[in-house]
Amino acid sequence: MTDEVRRLLAMQVSRDRVRIVLDGGEELTLALESLPAELPTDGSAIGESIGSPLLAEIRLAAQRKEVARRLMAMLDRRLLPVARIRRKLIEEGFTPEAVEGVLEQMQARGVHSDRAYAAAYCRDRLAGRPVGRRYLQQKLREKQVPAEVAAEVVAEVLDAETEKELAVEAARRKWRAVGAADQRKGEQKVARHLQSRGFPAHLVWDAVRRGRPSATETTEGEMT
Repeated sequence: MTDEVRRLLAMQVSRDRVRIVLDGGEELTLALESLPAELPTDGSAIGESIGSPLLAEIRLAAQRKEVARRLMAMLDRRLLPVARIRRKLIEEGFTPEAVEGVLEQMQARGVHSDRAYAAAYCRDRLAGRPVGRRYLQQKLREKQVPAEVAAEVVAEVLDAETEKELAVEAARRKWRAVGAADQRKGEQKVARHLQSRGFPAHLVWDAVRRGRPSATETTEGEMT
């Protein structure tokens, strides 16, 4: 099998990108910083032949630029975990090598990462309902955020004291829903609810008691 050889017909350099035209009608656009040293921007390589190794490098750089463009379009709509971004890009036909290169660069530059996604996800969830650390970690793992990252971010976003207060708030809300006609059954329902919201066992029963309506609140609720 002979190596592929193409002739460089034209090169147009702009502020941050390079457009390369090869014989056979192939046109490639890549980031200026990705231009191989063998192709100087002064155009001195125009007319020369390009062998397979350099062709592969140029094509990979061009695909990475397209991957980066597509990735930013995805993130403009909403944040996504890295695993889902990777899967979607590969499903769209980009090579794993190009996708991984862009994802690594993106995370190194702080453009986006699983940590950034996890922090945003946790804050959004906590703004809507009181939940515990275990609940947040489980949801992040379901979205393929690495376990270590999920645990670290959840601990940063939701400290132990705040989790304790959220458990009480969740208990209060559930008590209002179940009523207090049968205290024993009410306690069991509230406890199960807190467990389903990811609160640890050592917080559940304390929150059940602290969140229970007082006699005055119960009487006022019955009168309204």
